[in-house]
Amino acid sequence: MNDAEKFQFKLELTLNLNSANEIQNWATARIDQDIADSDALEICFFSKENQVLDYFNNIQFEWLNLEPMLKRKIFRNVLKRYIQLALTIEYSEELIYSLFKKLRELSRIADDEVLYDFIMHYDDEFYLSVDGISNLVHEQVWPIFINELGKWLSSNSNRI
Repeated sequence: MNDAEKFQFKLELTLNLNSANEIQNWATARIDQDIADSDALEICFFSKENQVLDYFNNIQFEWLNLEPMLKRKIFRNVLKRYIQLALTIEYSEELIYSLFKKLRELSRIADDEVLYDFIMHYDDEFYLSVDGISNLVHEQVWPIFINELGKWLSSNSNRI
């Protein structure tokens, strides 16, 4: 397993786009292709899902040797998948706070300042709406953000 795959799996787990079981299935298929992949082999032999989760939780993003452009590309591709899921879920105010925080942190980790600024704009809008300062009510901000994020990702896919 290379650093790009570790980065992607960690992002997917963080955003609940992948499960420990799915990663173990991936590792099993990888071993069929490359028996020398020691990381995949280790994941195959974990007996509990928590062991897989711990494996990825213990990986520090900073340890991964990836070019900033590759990190941005992986992060944006993962976000494209995330917004498909995000449109179908109803969110509480607390969860939205948490999600904006997580997305800000991940965009920093992915060295994606342009995307960070985009997320911050809607995060600020959310805070203003909660405080009653915005023209929007806070329930409107998240769906608008997800919709605009999808458009933004589509229009900026070639500008990484």
